[in-house]
Amino acid sequence: MADLHYHHVTRAMVASPSSILIVLLLLLCRGSHATPAFNPDSLIWEARSEFPGGGRHHPITFANATHGFVLSGSTAQSSYTSDFWVYEAATDSWKNLTGTSSAFPGIPRTQAYGVASTLDCANSKAYLGFGAGNGQPLTDLWEFDMFTHEWKQLADFPGLGRRHPAMNFVEPLGEIHVGLGDGILGNYNDYWSYSIAKDEWKQLDNFPSSERHHPFYFAIDTQSYVGLGHSSGFDPYIERDWYRYDALDGTWSQEADFASYSWEDESSPLTTEARVAGTEFSVASSCDSDARTLGFVLSGDGSDHGTMTTGEFHVFDAPNSIWHALPPHPGPSRWAPGSFVLQGSNRVYLLGGYDRQQNIFFSDLWTIDLKPLFDDEATIGINVENEIEMNGDDNKIEMNGEDTVEVNGDSSLAASSAPRTFNLARYFVSLVAVTSTLIVAL
Repeated sequence: MADLHYHHVTRAMVASPSSILIVLLLLLCRGSHATPAFNPDSLIWEARSEFPGGGRHHPITFANATHGFVLSGSTAQSSYTSDFWVYEAATDSWKNLTGTSSAFPGIPRTQAYGVASTLDCANSKAYLGFGAGNGQPLTDLWEFDMFTHEWKQLADFPGLGRRHPAMNFVEPLGEIHVGLGDGILGNYNDYWSYSIAKDEWKQLDNFPSSERHHPFYFAIDTQSYVGLGHSSGFDPYIERDWYRYDALDGTWSQEADFASYSWEDESSPLTTEARVAGTEFSVASSCDSDARTLGFVLSGDGSDHGTMTTGEFHVFDAPNSIWHALPPHPGPSRWAPGSFVLQGSNRVYLLGGYDRQQNIFFSDLWTIDLKPLFDDEATIGINVENEIEMNGDDNKIEMNGEDTVEVNGDSSLAASSAPRTFNLARYFVSLVAVTSTLIVAL
Protein backbone atom coordinates (compact mmCIF):
# COMPACT_ATOMS: atom_id res chain seq x y z
CA MET A 1 0.00 0.00 0.00
CA ALA A 2 1.98 2.98 -1.22
CA ASP A 3 1.50 5.91 -3.51
CA LEU A 4 2.60 6.18 -7.12
CA HIS A 5 5.01 9.03 -7.77
CA TYR A 6 5.47 10.52 -11.22
CA HIS A 7 8.81 12.31 -11.38
CA HIS A 8 9.48 14.19 -14.62
CA VAL A 9 9.46 14.21 -18.41
CA THR A 10 13.04 14.22 -19.61
CA ARG A 11 12.60 15.56 -23.14
CA ALA A 12 10.24 15.69 -26.12
CA MET A 13 9.22 12.27 -27.38
CA VAL A 14 8.49 10.96 -30.81
CA ALA A 15 4.92 9.74 -30.52
CA SER A 16 1.56 10.82 -31.72
CA PRO A 17 -0.69 12.72 -29.30
CA SER A 18 -3.47 10.22 -29.93
CA SER A 19 -1.23 7.31 -28.97
CA ILE A 20 -0.21 9.01 -25.76
CA LEU A 21 -3.80 9.84 -24.89
CA ILE A 22 -4.83 6.25 -25.53
CA VAL A 23 -2.09 4.94 -23.26
CA LEU A 24 -2.97 7.37 -20.49
CA LEU A 25 -6.58 6.29 -20.78
CA LEU A 26 -5.43 2.69 -20.52
CA LEU A 27 -3.54 3.61 -17.36
CA LEU A 28 -6.71 5.11 -15.98
CA CYS A 29 -8.95 2.26 -17.02
CA ARG A 30 -6.64 -0.52 -15.89
CA GLY A 31 -5.88 1.28 -12.66
CA SER A 32 -9.32 2.50 -11.71
CA HIS A 33 -10.94 -0.69 -10.56
CA ALA A 34 -10.99 -1.77 -6.94
CA THR A 35 -8.76 -4.75 -6.22
CA PRO A 36 -11.23 -6.15 -5.22
CA ALA A 37 -13.35 -3.65 -3.29
CA PHE A 38 -12.91 -3.88 0.47
CA ASN A 39 -16.22 -4.24 2.25
CA PRO A 40 -16.22 -2.41 5.61
CA ASP A 41 -19.35 -4.34 6.58
CA SER A 42 -17.07 -7.34 7.08
CA LEU A 43 -15.84 -5.64 10.26
CA ILE A 44 -18.17 -6.37 13.17
CA TRP A 45 -18.05 -5.03 16.74
CA GLU A 46 -18.73 -7.70 19.38
CA ALA A 47 -19.39 -7.32 23.10
CA ARG A 48 -17.15 -9.06 25.64
CA SER A 49 -17.25 -9.47 29.42
CA GLU A 50 -17.74 -6.19 31.22
CA PHE A 51 -14.75 -4.72 33.01
CA PRO A 52 -15.27 -5.50 36.73
CA GLY A 53 -13.24 -2.51 37.89
CA GLY A 54 -16.11 -0.17 37.12
CA GLY A 55 -16.54 2.63 34.61
CA ARG A 56 -13.59 4.95 34.03
CA HIS A 57 -11.89 7.24 31.57
CA HIS A 58 -8.18 7.75 30.82
CA PRO A 59 -7.06 4.21 31.72
CA ILE A 60 -3.58 2.98 30.74
CA THR A 61 -4.05 0.02 28.39
CA PHE A 62 -1.63 -2.38 26.64
CA ALA A 63 -1.45 -6.07 25.69
CA ASN A 64 0.67 -9.08 24.77
CA ALA A 65 -0.47 -11.90 22.48
CA THR A 66 -2.97 -13.40 24.95
CA HIS A 67 -3.79 -10.82 27.63
CA GLY A 68 -4.81 -7.20 27.87
CA PHE A 69 -3.92 -5.00 30.85
CA VAL A 70 -5.83 -2.07 32.35
CA LEU A 71 -4.29 0.27 34.92
CA SER A 72 -5.43 3.45 36.70
CA GLY A 73 -7.72 6.14 35.26
CA SER A 74 -10.54 8.27 36.71
CA THR A 75 -13.77 6.83 38.13
CA ALA A 76 -16.94 8.34 39.56
CA GLN A 77 -15.46 7.79 43.03
CA SER A 78 -11.84 8.84 42.52
CA SER A 79 -9.91 11.10 40.16
CA TYR A 80 -6.72 9.04 40.62
CA THR A 81 -6.53 5.27 40.80
CA SER A 82 -3.87 2.56 40.69
CA ASP A 83 -5.94 -0.63 40.47
CA PHE A 84 -4.51 -3.11 37.97
CA TRP A 85 -6.42 -5.71 35.97
CA VAL A 86 -5.62 -8.36 33.37
CA TYR A 87 -8.01 -9.71 30.74
CA GLU A 88 -7.56 -13.19 29.24
CA ALA A 89 -8.90 -13.19 25.69
CA ALA A 90 -9.23 -16.98 25.36
CA THR A 91 -11.59 -17.28 28.32
CA ASP A 92 -13.10 -13.77 28.14
CA SER A 93 -12.35 -13.34 31.84
CA TRP A 94 -10.84 -10.71 34.15
CA LYS A 95 -8.47 -10.95 37.11
CA ASN A 96 -7.66 -8.25 39.64
CA LEU A 97 -3.89 -7.84 40.15
CA THR A 98 -4.27 -5.06 42.71
CA GLY A 99 -2.81 -6.02 46.06
CA THR A 100 -0.76 -8.86 44.56
CA SER A 101 2.94 -9.05 43.75
CA SER A 102 2.01 -7.74 40.28
CA ALA A 103 0.54 -4.51 41.65
CA PHE A 104 1.68 -1.19 40.19
CA PRO A 105 4.33 0.39 42.47
CA GLY A 106 3.77 3.97 41.30
CA ILE A 107 1.37 6.54 42.71
CA PRO A 108 -2.31 6.57 41.67
CA ARG A 109 -2.93 8.61 38.54
CA THR A 110 -5.05 9.48 35.54
CA GLN A 111 -4.46 10.84 32.02
CA ALA A 112 -1.39 8.59 31.64
CA TYR A 113 -0.43 6.27 28.78
CA GLY A 114 1.44 3.10 27.90
CA VAL A 115 2.86 1.39 24.83
CA ALA A 116 3.87 -2.16 23.90
CA SER A 117 5.24 -3.86 20.81
CA THR A 118 2.98 -4.63 17.85
CA LEU A 119 5.72 -6.13 15.63
CA ASP A 120 7.66 -8.39 18.02
CA CYS A 121 5.53 -10.96 19.82
CA ALA A 122 8.58 -12.05 21.82
CA ASN A 123 8.82 -8.58 23.34
CA SER A 124 6.98 -8.85 26.64
CA LYS A 125 7.74 -5.33 27.86
CA ALA A 126 5.26 -2.48 28.21
CA TYR A 127 6.30 1.11 28.94
CA LEU A 128 4.05 3.54 30.73
CA GLY A 129 3.92 6.66 32.84
CA PHE A 130 3.19 10.41 32.96
CA GLY A 131 -0.32 11.69 33.71
CA ALA A 132 -1.38 13.45 36.89
CA GLY A 133 -1.39 12.21 40.49
CA ASN A 134 -2.02 14.01 43.77
CA GLY A 135 -2.85 17.11 41.76
CA GLN A 136 0.57 17.22 40.08
CA PRO A 137 1.73 16.37 36.52
CA LEU A 138 4.13 13.43 36.57
CA THR A 139 7.48 12.61 34.91
CA ASP A 140 7.99 8.95 35.84
CA LEU A 141 8.43 6.11 33.35
CA TRP A 142 7.98 2.42 34.14
CA GLU A 143 8.70 -0.90 32.46
CA PHE A 144 6.35 -3.83 33.05
CA ASP A 145 7.11 -7.37 31.93
CA MET A 146 3.79 -8.85 30.81
CA PHE A 147 5.10 -12.42 31.25
CA THR A 148 6.85 -12.23 34.63
CA HIS A 149 4.78 -9.29 35.97
CA GLU A 150 7.93 -7.58 37.21
CA TRP A 151 8.12 -3.79 37.44
CA LYS A 152 11.18 -1.61 36.84
CA GLN A 153 11.38 2.16 37.20
CA LEU A 154 13.26 3.82 34.35
CA ALA A 155 14.94 7.21 33.96
CA ASP A 156 12.59 10.07 34.78
CA PHE A 157 11.50 12.32 31.94
CA PRO A 158 13.76 15.43 32.07
CA GLY A 159 11.12 17.82 30.74
CA LEU A 160 8.11 19.26 32.50
CA GLY A 161 5.62 16.78 33.91
CA ARG A 162 2.50 16.40 31.83
CA ARG A 163 -0.91 14.88 31.38
CA HIS A 164 -2.25 13.18 28.23
CA PRO A 165 0.81 13.58 25.99
CA ALA A 166 1.46 11.79 22.69
CA MET A 167 3.39 8.54 23.24
CA ASN A 168 4.67 6.44 20.33
CA PHE A 169 6.78 3.27 20.30
CA VAL A 170 9.13 3.52 17.30
CA GLU A 171 10.03 -0.15 17.36
CA PRO A 172 12.71 -0.43 14.63
CA LEU A 173 14.84 2.08 16.56
CA GLY A 174 13.99 0.95 20.08
CA GLU A 175 12.71 4.44 20.91
CA ILE A 176 9.68 5.84 22.66
CA HIS A 177 8.61 9.29 21.52
CA VAL A 178 6.81 11.51 24.01
CA GLY A 179 5.61 15.07 23.56
CA LEU A 180 2.86 17.65 23.71
CA GLY A 181 0.37 17.31 26.58
CA ASP A 182 -0.32 19.87 29.29
CA GLY A 183 0.91 20.73 32.77
CA ILE A 184 1.59 23.63 35.12
CA LEU A 185 2.49 25.95 32.21
CA GLY A 186 -0.49 25.00 30.05
CA ASN A 187 -0.15 23.18 26.73
CA TYR A 188 3.21 22.03 25.34
CA ASN A 189 4.65 21.25 21.94
CA ASP A 190 8.10 19.91 22.87
CA TYR A 191 9.02 16.44 21.64
CA TRP A 192 11.39 13.87 23.15
CA SER A 193 12.88 10.45 22.48
CA TYR A 194 13.63 7.79 25.07
CA SER A 195 16.22 5.11 24.18
CA ILE A 196 15.25 1.79 25.74
CA ALA A 197 18.76 0.35 25.36
CA LYS A 198 20.47 3.37 26.93
CA ASP A 199 17.74 4.34 29.41
CA GLU A 200 18.27 7.92 28.27
CA TRP A 201 16.14 10.83 27.11
CA LYS A 202 16.95 13.22 24.25
CA GLN A 203 15.03 16.32 23.21
CA LEU A 204 14.02 16.47 19.55
CA ASP A 205 12.75 19.33 17.40
CA ASN A 206 9.48 20.75 18.66
CA PHE A 207 6.16 19.72 17.18
CA PRO A 208 5.76 22.27 14.35
CA SER A 209 2.29 23.53 15.18
CA SER A 210 0.27 24.88 18.07
CA GLU A 211 0.83 23.64 21.61
CA ARG A 212 -1.85 21.13 22.57
CA HIS A 213 -2.91 18.25 24.76
CA HIS A 214 -4.79 15.01 24.21
CA PRO A 215 -3.74 14.61 20.56
CA PHE A 216 -4.13 11.48 18.50
CA TYR A 217 -0.93 9.62 17.64
CA PHE A 218 0.58 6.32 16.47
CA ALA A 219 3.79 4.97 14.94
CA ILE A 220 4.25 3.20 11.60
CA ASP A 221 7.75 1.82 11.03
CA THR A 222 10.16 4.71 11.81
CA GLN A 223 7.48 7.36 11.34
CA SER A 224 5.83 8.94 14.37
CA TYR A 225 2.44 10.53 13.61
CA VAL A 226 0.90 13.21 15.84
CA GLY A 227 -1.93 15.71 15.45
CA LEU A 228 -5.49 16.80 16.11
CA GLY A 229 -6.16 17.43 19.82
CA HIS A 230 -6.93 20.44 22.05
CA SER A 231 -4.85 23.57 21.46
CA SER A 232 -4.60 26.80 23.43
CA GLY A 233 -6.58 28.83 20.91
CA PHE A 234 -10.26 29.62 20.67
CA ASP A 235 -11.05 29.49 16.94
CA PRO A 236 -10.41 26.67 16.52
CA TYR A 237 -9.30 25.10 19.75
CA ILE A 238 -9.98 21.54 18.62
CA GLU A 239 -7.56 20.86 15.77
CA ARG A 240 -7.56 18.67 12.64
CA ASP A 241 -4.00 19.16 11.39
CA TRP A 242 -1.76 16.08 11.14
CA TYR A 243 2.05 15.69 11.18
CA ARG A 244 4.72 13.05 10.66
CA TYR A 245 8.08 12.89 12.41
CA ASP A 246 10.75 10.90 10.56
CA ALA A 247 12.85 9.35 13.31
CA LEU A 248 15.68 8.52 10.87
CA ASP A 249 16.39 12.03 9.63
CA GLY A 250 14.83 13.94 12.53
CA THR A 251 12.42 16.06 10.49
CA TRP A 252 8.76 16.98 10.74
CA SER A 253 6.43 17.02 7.72
CA GLN A 254 2.86 18.22 7.55
CA GLU A 255 0.35 15.72 6.20
CA ALA A 256 -3.07 16.56 4.80
CA ASP A 257 -5.53 17.81 7.41
CA PHE A 258 -7.89 15.18 8.77
CA ALA A 259 -10.58 14.27 6.24
CA SER A 260 -12.05 10.78 6.11
CA TYR A 261 -13.56 9.18 3.01
CA SER A 262 -15.76 6.21 2.25
CA TRP A 263 -14.28 3.17 0.54
CA GLU A 264 -16.40 3.65 -2.57
CA ASP A 265 -16.00 7.38 -3.18
CA GLU A 266 -12.98 9.60 -2.53
CA SER A 267 -14.39 12.63 -4.35
CA SER A 268 -15.85 14.12 -1.17
CA PRO A 269 -15.02 13.33 2.48
CA LEU A 270 -17.58 11.88 4.85
CA THR A 271 -16.20 14.05 7.65
CA THR A 272 -13.60 16.72 8.23
CA GLU A 273 -14.56 17.30 11.84
CA ALA A 274 -11.74 18.14 14.20
CA ARG A 275 -11.45 15.81 17.18
CA VAL A 276 -9.82 15.24 20.53
CA ALA A 277 -9.61 12.84 23.46
CA GLY A 278 -10.24 9.51 21.79
CA THR A 279 -8.03 6.45 21.61
CA GLU A 280 -5.56 5.37 18.95
CA PHE A 281 -3.34 2.41 18.04
CA SER A 282 -1.22 0.74 15.39
CA VAL A 283 -2.09 -2.73 14.11
CA ALA A 284 0.42 -4.95 12.31
CA SER A 285 -0.50 -7.73 9.91
CA SER A 286 1.81 -10.15 11.76
CA CYS A 287 4.72 -10.35 14.20
CA ASP A 288 7.34 -9.64 11.56
CA SER A 289 9.68 -6.68 11.28
CA ASP A 290 8.47 -6.06 7.73
CA ALA A 291 4.76 -6.54 8.51
CA ARG A 292 2.26 -4.16 7.02
CA THR A 293 1.16 -1.70 9.71
CA LEU A 294 -1.85 0.61 9.78
CA GLY A 295 -2.75 3.40 12.20
CA PHE A 296 -6.21 4.04 13.63
CA VAL A 297 -8.14 6.63 15.61
CA LEU A 298 -11.29 5.72 17.50
CA SER A 299 -14.04 7.64 19.31
CA GLY A 300 -13.38 10.87 21.27
CA ASP A 301 -14.98 14.32 21.21
CA GLY A 302 -15.73 16.41 18.14
CA SER A 303 -14.94 19.95 17.06
CA ASP A 304 -16.98 21.48 19.93
CA HIS A 305 -15.32 19.16 22.49
CA GLY A 306 -18.66 17.40 22.75
CA THR A 307 -19.91 13.89 22.05
CA MET A 308 -20.17 12.86 18.41
CA THR A 309 -23.29 11.02 17.30
CA THR A 310 -21.41 7.84 16.37
CA GLY A 311 -18.39 6.02 17.77
CA GLU A 312 -16.10 7.36 15.03
CA PHE A 313 -13.48 4.94 13.68
CA HIS A 314 -10.95 5.75 10.95
CA VAL A 315 -7.86 4.13 9.39
CA PHE A 316 -4.94 6.13 7.99
CA ASP A 317 -3.52 5.31 4.55
CA ALA A 318 -0.05 6.70 5.25
CA PRO A 319 1.46 6.61 1.72
CA ASN A 320 -1.47 8.59 0.34
CA SER A 321 -1.98 10.70 3.47
CA ILE A 322 -5.70 9.97 3.45
CA TRP A 323 -8.19 8.53 5.97
CA HIS A 324 -10.98 6.03 5.40
CA ALA A 325 -14.02 5.49 7.60
CA LEU A 326 -14.62 2.17 9.35
CA PRO A 327 -17.71 0.94 11.23
CA PRO A 328 -18.08 3.02 14.42
CA HIS A 329 -18.29 1.34 17.79
CA PRO A 330 -21.86 0.96 19.14
CA GLY A 331 -23.49 4.06 20.57
CA PRO A 332 -22.26 7.66 20.51
CA SER A 333 -18.60 8.53 20.86
CA ARG A 334 -16.99 8.61 24.29
CA TRP A 335 -14.35 10.77 25.91
CA ALA A 336 -10.96 9.22 26.79
CA PRO A 337 -11.59 5.47 26.43
CA GLY A 338 -8.78 2.90 26.43
CA SER A 339 -7.83 0.36 23.79
CA PHE A 340 -5.40 -2.51 23.34
CA VAL A 341 -4.34 -4.77 20.45
CA LEU A 342 -3.35 -8.41 20.98
CA GLN A 343 0.16 -8.97 19.61
CA GLY A 344 0.28 -11.17 16.53
CA SER A 345 -3.38 -10.62 15.79
CA ASN A 346 -5.48 -7.94 14.17
CA ARG A 347 -7.91 -7.90 17.07
CA VAL A 348 -8.59 -4.61 18.84
CA TYR A 349 -10.38 -4.05 22.15
CA LEU A 350 -12.16 -0.86 23.27
CA LEU A 351 -12.72 -0.22 26.97
CA GLY A 352 -14.45 2.42 29.06
CA GLY A 353 -14.59 6.13 28.41
CA TYR A 354 -16.99 8.81 29.59
CA ASP A 355 -20.14 10.46 28.26
CA ARG A 356 -20.10 13.87 29.91
CA GLN A 357 -23.51 14.84 28.56
CA GLN A 358 -25.21 11.90 30.26
CA ASN A 359 -22.61 11.55 33.05
CA ILE A 360 -21.96 7.89 32.20
CA PHE A 361 -18.70 6.14 33.11
CA PHE A 362 -18.53 3.18 30.74
CA SER A 363 -17.26 -0.21 31.89
CA ASP A 364 -18.15 -2.20 28.77
CA LEU A 365 -15.62 -4.04 26.60
CA TRP A 366 -15.93 -4.32 22.82
CA THR A 367 -13.75 -6.04 20.25
CA ILE A 368 -13.36 -5.97 16.48
CA ASP A 369 -11.22 -8.15 14.22
CA LEU A 370 -9.48 -6.03 11.58
CA LYS A 371 -8.09 -9.01 9.67
CA PRO A 372 -10.07 -8.23 6.48
CA LEU A 373 -8.02 -5.03 6.18
CA PHE A 374 -4.83 -7.10 6.03
CA ASP A 375 -5.96 -9.82 3.64
CA ASP A 376 -3.79 -10.08 0.53
CA GLU A 377 -6.56 -8.95 -1.74
CA ALA A 378 -7.60 -5.98 0.41
CA THR A 379 -6.17 -2.63 -0.62
CA ILE A 380 -6.68 0.94 0.43
CA GLY A 381 -6.96 3.16 -2.60
CA ILE A 382 -6.91 2.18 -6.25
CA ASN A 383 -4.57 -0.45 -7.66
CA VAL A 384 -2.24 0.37 -10.53
CA GLU A 385 -1.11 -2.71 -12.40
CA ASN A 386 2.60 -2.99 -12.82
CA GLU A 387 3.01 -3.78 -16.48
CA ILE A 388 1.38 -1.89 -19.33
CA GLU A 389 2.74 -2.14 -22.87
CA MET A 390 1.60 -0.65 -26.15
CA ASN A 391 3.35 -1.19 -29.47
CA GLY A 392 2.78 0.68 -32.70
CA ASP A 393 4.78 1.59 -35.75
CA ASP A 394 6.80 4.21 -33.89
CA ASN A 395 5.48 3.99 -30.38
CA LYS A 396 6.32 1.83 -27.44
CA ILE A 397 5.06 2.64 -23.99
CA GLU A 398 5.94 0.17 -21.30
CA MET A 399 5.84 0.04 -17.52
CA ASN A 400 8.73 -2.32 -17.04
CA GLY A 401 10.08 -4.20 -14.02
CA GLU A 402 11.90 -1.07 -12.88
CA ASP A 403 8.64 0.85 -13.05
CA THR A 404 9.53 3.34 -15.78
CA VAL A 405 7.31 4.32 -18.64
CA GLU A 406 9.29 4.40 -21.86
CA VAL A 407 8.49 6.03 -25.20
CA ASN A 408 10.95 5.06 -27.93
CA GLY A 409 13.43 3.99 -25.28
CA ASP A 410 13.35 7.29 -23.39
CA SER A 411 12.67 6.92 -19.68
CA SER A 412 9.98 9.47 -19.09
CA LEU A 413 7.71 8.70 -16.19
CA ALA A 414 9.21 6.90 -13.22
CA ALA A 415 7.19 5.17 -10.55
CA SER A 416 7.97 3.57 -7.23
CA SER A 417 8.21 -0.21 -6.87
CA ALA A 418 5.07 -2.21 -7.62
CA PRO A 419 2.41 -3.19 -7.02
CA ARG A 420 1.18 0.19 -5.82
CA THR A 421 -2.07 1.79 -4.83
CA PHE A 422 -3.08 5.36 -5.32
CA ASN A 423 -5.99 7.74 -5.20
CA LEU A 424 -7.41 8.04 -8.69
CA ALA A 425 -8.90 11.46 -8.13
CA ARG A 426 -5.61 12.83 -6.87
CA TYR A 427 -3.58 11.60 -9.82
CA PHE A 428 -6.07 12.34 -12.58
CA VAL A 429 -4.90 15.95 -12.47
CA SER A 430 -1.31 14.74 -12.73
CA LEU A 431 -2.15 12.60 -15.76
CA VAL A 432 -3.88 15.51 -17.46
CA ALA A 433 -0.84 17.67 -16.79
CA VAL A 434 1.49 15.01 -18.20
CA THR A 435 -0.71 14.64 -21.28
CA SER A 436 -0.65 18.38 -21.88
CA THR A 437 3.13 18.46 -21.50
CA LEU A 438 3.57 15.68 -24.03
CA ILE A 439 1.28 17.29 -26.57
CA VAL A 440 3.01 20.67 -26.20
CA ALA A 441 6.38 18.95 -26.56
CA LEU A 442 5.23 17.43 -29.81
